[in-house]
Amino acid sequence: MLERYGHGGDLWTAAETFGMPKDQFLDFSSNMNPLGPPETVGFIFSSRWKEVVNYPDPAVRELTRKLAAKHKVDEDCILVGNGAAELIDLAVRVLRPGLTGLARPSFGEYEEAVAKIGGRVYDIPLSEASGYELKLSDVKEAASLCDLLFLGHPNNPTGRLLPGEIVSWLAAGGIPAIIDEAFLDFSPREEELTLTRTAAESSSLMVIRSMTKFYSIPGIRLGYIVANPERIRLMKRLQVPWSVNALAQWIGSSVLEEREYAVRTLEWLKEEREVLTGKLRKLGLRVIDSDANFILFSLRPLGLTVQALQAEMGRRGILVRDASLFAGLDETWCRVAVKLREQNEKLLAGLTEALSVLQGSAETEDAVPAAVGTPDRGLAPTLMIQGTSSDAGKSLLTAALCRILLQDGWRVAPFKSQNMSLNSYVTPDGKEIGRAQGMQADACRIPATTDMNPILLKPKKDMISQVVVHGKPFRDLDARTYREKYLPEAERVVKEALTRLRRDFDVVLIEGAGSPAEINLKNRDIVNMRLAGWADAPVLLVADIDRGGVFASIVGTLEIFTPEERSRVKGFIINKFRGDISLLKPGLDWLERRTGKPVLGVIPYLHQLELEDEDSASLDRRLAERQIGEKQPGMLDIAVLRLPRISNFTDVDPLEYERDVRLRFVETPEQFGEPDAVIVPGSKNTVDDLLYLRNGGLERKLVDFAENGGWIVGICAGYQMLGCRLLDPELVESNQPELRGLGLFPTETVFAREKRTVQAQGTTGLYARQGQRFPITGYEIHMGQTSFLEPVEHPFLLLPAADDTEPAADGVVNGDGRRFGTYVHGILHNDDFRRAWLNRIRESKGLEPVPAELRFQERREAAFDRLAAHVRQHLDMDRLYEMIDRKEG
Repeated sequence: MLERYGHGGDLWTAAETFGMPKDQFLDFSSNMNPLGPPETVGFIFSSRWKEVVNYPDPAVRELTRKLAAKHKVDEDCILVGNGAAELIDLAVRVLRPGLTGLARPSFGEYEEAVAKIGGRVYDIPLSEASGYELKLSDVKEAASLCDLLFLGHPNNPTGRLLPGEIVSWLAAGGIPAIIDEAFLDFSPREEELTLTRTAAESSSLMVIRSMTKFYSIPGIRLGYIVANPERIRLMKRLQVPWSVNALAQWIGSSVLEEREYAVRTLEWLKEEREVLTGKLRKLGLRVIDSDANFILFSLRPLGLTVQALQAEMGRRGILVRDASLFAGLDETWCRVAVKLREQNEKLLAGLTEALSVLQGSAETEDAVPAAVGTPDRGLAPTLMIQGTSSDAGKSLLTAALCRILLQDGWRVAPFKSQNMSLNSYVTPDGKEIGRAQGMQADACRIPATTDMNPILLKPKKDMISQVVVHGKPFRDLDARTYREKYLPEAERVVKEALTRLRRDFDVVLIEGAGSPAEINLKNRDIVNMRLAGWADAPVLLVADIDRGGVFASIVGTLEIFTPEERSRVKGFIINKFRGDISLLKPGLDWLERRTGKPVLGVIPYLHQLELEDEDSASLDRRLAERQIGEKQPGMLDIAVLRLPRISNFTDVDPLEYERDVRLRFVETPEQFGEPDAVIVPGSKNTVDDLLYLRNGGLERKLVDFAENGGWIVGICAGYQMLGCRLLDPELVESNQPELRGLGLFPTETVFAREKRTVQAQGTTGLYARQGQRFPITGYEIHMGQTSFLEPVEHPFLLLPAADDTEPAADGVVNGDGRRFGTYVHGILHNDDFRRAWLNRIRESKGLEPVPAELRFQERREAAFDRLAAHVRQHLDMDRLYEMIDRKEG
């Protein structure tokens, strides 16, 4: 198989792969003019070769003059570069957009340039049904959201020109945009459609042109950009000196004079493109009409993939382009150049032979993967866990199956396309995903990645959530905008992440979200049944018997499903059962008769599992079930402030299992009582939760507690609240530019747009014996930057993480150690440090210290095995393995 390469024309890799000399390949993977370079190029090489002893003109004066004359613009509006790739990079570096709109599919180097400066991409939808023609309404919508639009004119790989209404709208000005006209020379309407003259006069528009394609000189590397003089000046400052060599300058100046060559090119292309397009369609391919010198087609009607075709064509000495490498196209898409008639006939003959071989192989071996959205035998099987409601136990059941399959020898990974949770998890590469998927990855004993949860929604206030895409904040969106504007883009993100997981693992366990029977949400669903269809996943439907009405919830859900969706459901699991299962048996028999589907298991309720909760709903349930009881002699009473927007509340989980701790959550001053220590936890909205404490009376309780020598811990947002001031000059967190804090630390926090998400590792001497330091680990997730109004003692020293170059001092502690704040989530998961802190509190109360016995991570690992054993005992594993086409052992 030809190595998957991001650009056409890789004859070196082809030669190594197929064992043929480079000059024996007919290359349809790159889109050069098949007429070859104009004769003047040969003349330049033969007549001016001695002049290469001199440096080239650093200002590229002659070529710039001729280009200015061609486009009727001033010379200071043009910058010549070493190919279009250099100019793409320079333009993006000058503009530094935060969010760039791309019409997908599009040339990959646009996104690469944006990624280099830390920018993000917004997809402008291109529909296959409309022949990938860009719509003005979609462009306007993107312009309202993005800092920059980056559009191909014509698009690469579709070959479609921008519609006239979009060209007119862009020409009207005011819209920051870069237009790539690398293939516009191949259009007879070039002078009518080009935006170069507009770009020279505009403060917002830039146009990139290539000279290598039309004049067939890719080895020379030559392109130019047209923009207003100020933009050109900024790009020149960033450009490498002598970027354009002397030969490129001479050849560029010379080929611009080749009028006859240009006429012959346009006459050849019009005829040959029409002929080749028609004959490709006769082969049964899905062909997209093109305005350029290349044609995009899909093998989907034949049930084949482009990589299989590449291999067969390569053996015949013909190279075609794998268009699935363009984001937004699946593995059935291929792109070929338009060449001379004789060459095109060789391409068609090779295609006819290759397709015949591949279709014969598909019929006899049934081994050719199908298109995206249908079963792909080259990808791992999937199994999906859906629930009849939220909090039915999907996350823990998925974690249990992750551990069971791991125990049975499979390389297994979890996946949840979209998660809504304030409890998040930081991956090893410093990205943020839902806590449940991080926990499930731990159950699989693999590092978590953002592919396991590509979209995370973190509620900030009523109907508004921060949208986190592949671990980084995208933007805050209300529910309607997210659903109507972003979900079409989210679909691509989800499909690509799932495909990568299925390529890397033996089995992928998919967790649904909420209920799959929400009629008002189904048409744009990316988390339940539509996702099951994309993944060809059998579905297990889980119902929570604790809620009551378990049989009605199952049958009602199936009734709302379409026939196709019902066929995907392969069985049921009844979860959280308490009581005598024999009393449930008549209902189970009725359910199986009524639906024709088996009940794979009834899972008894498992008490005190000791695995973390996913969101505030599960926290509320857990708190409702807990029996706090009276404080016993010798115990410490630790209160956690139950903030309305509490996040990462798993920070306090280890305290639940310390035998000398009574842990409780406090929502009102009346509940405050007389604690020995108070924890102010994380929050998704620091400002609103601080106002909640202030307006509800808990602020006064906490300040009085501190003044009387109380022990207080602030974690992340809690740490910020305990300072003197919260500043939000850009209104990132709220509509209040400044807010007074509780004043317990001499700090102020400024909220920034960039979120810090890193795993943390370091040491602390806090509460340690003389000279001793405890190792600590955890993670940071925060958008605030905290500074100090006077010298303070920092309790934690963290090793460099992410882009840091030096160790970082974290947090603050008061003189007697009774109050400390930190940005490190999971600080209390460090067993030795946690026990030292608890013992210092005990000593202050006149109590004897308690030895460090609890090893939280060991208990957590044991909890995974306990959960797996429990589920395995009560689940029909033989049927489950049949569903995922795997046999145990």
